[in-house]
Amino acid sequence: MTPTIIKLEVIRLSPSWKRIGAYFGILGGILFIVVTFIAMLTYPGGYSFLEYSFSALGLTVINSTPSMLNYFLFVTACTGAAVCLIPFLFTMRTFFTETTGLKVLSGLGTILGLAAAPNLAALSIFAGNVFPEIHGNTTRLFFILIMLGILCYSIAIVMKNEYENIYALIGFVVVIVCTLHIVAMFGVASALFGTALWQKVSVYALVLWSAFQGYKLLKVFEQ
Repeated sequence: MTPTIIKLEVIRLSPSWKRIGAYFGILGGILFIVVTFIAMLTYPGGYSFLEYSFSALGLTVINSTPSMLNYFLFVTACTGAAVCLIPFLFTMRTFFTETTGLKVLSGLGTILGLAAAPNLAALSIFAGNVFPEIHGNTTRLFFILIMLGILCYSIAIVMKNEYENIYALIGFVVVIVCTLHIVAMFGVASALFGTALWQKVSVYALVLWSAFQGYKLLKVFEQ
């Protein structure tokens, strides 16, 4: 029993798994961008980047044409990104444990991010043209939860001297961008921030946040 406990503790503290978790933060964003780009290329009738939302890629019928390939690609992109988010968040949390305040903020940020992950997968699985209510609710929940999680981590970064404030600034910008989109989803200023283009700005902002934080963690765990 004792050797097993020691072995698990060594694995838990090993920097190798932390570096893998950091890579997942970058991989999830790359996967989403690449797969959704393929879905745009295969979109029946042609995909308008400025006028069509990401959710349009996951419809089961597009322009009266069955589009299960696009549906599959969208599910792959969102589910893959959701899965990658989990080890990334657990890894990120290990860097914010020196004080009670950092533990609380990183723990809350991780919990919110973990709650956002299944909603990201669900919004793709429940296609908007078949399950509009579920699709809409899971989309709103994903943006709200991930935005709050990033906010917690951005505050934690400001409180941690070893972490450059540029990463907190990136987080706060992403929070503002996503908040404007969330507000628009509830009918406020939807003409400005509820457009397909602003949705893409919000999603790509999330991707960039994950990539930048993953890069930072890689540098930390290489030391």
